[in-house]
Amino acid sequence: MTVQVDKKWDGLTITRDMAVGIYFAGTRHKRFTLRAPVAGDLIGAHEQYPGAPWHLTTIEVYRRQLLSVGDIPAENLTTELLRESLMEIDLAVIADADLELEKKLKPQSAATPTGEELSMPSSDMATE
Repeated sequence: MTVQVDKKWDGLTITRDMAVGIYFAGTRHKRFTLRAPVAGDLIGAHEQYPGAPWHLTTIEVYRRQLLSVGDIPAENLTTELLRESLMEIDLAVIADADLELEKKLKPQSAATPTGEELSMPSSDMATE
C-alpha cells in the first residue's frame, strides 16, 4: 500500500518496518510511516493522559506521529490498540525511526566552517 502523505509533512517522514507488527483485523501490519514530532504531540499526550506513566505518554506521542501502520485505518490506530498490540521490540523500532528522523532534520554542525575569521567577535567583523 502506498501512503498518501499530507503535503505539510513532505520530507518530514520516515517509513520503516516493525519486527512483529500490530495485529488488526486478522493481519499483522508491519510497515509504518512516522512524521517529525511537533511540540503539540507531547502537550496533547499530557492533556489526554495527565499524570500518566512515562511509557503511556510515549505511546500516545508516537500514536500522534504515526501517519500510517500497514492498512490499519487512521481512525482505528488508537492508543488502546498500540497498548494491546505493540511489542516492546516494535516500540524500540519506532523510537529508533524517530531518532533517525530527528537526526536527519538536525542542521549539520560539521558544515559550519572553522577558521580564524569566525573566532573574531562579531562587533570586530562589523567594523572591517
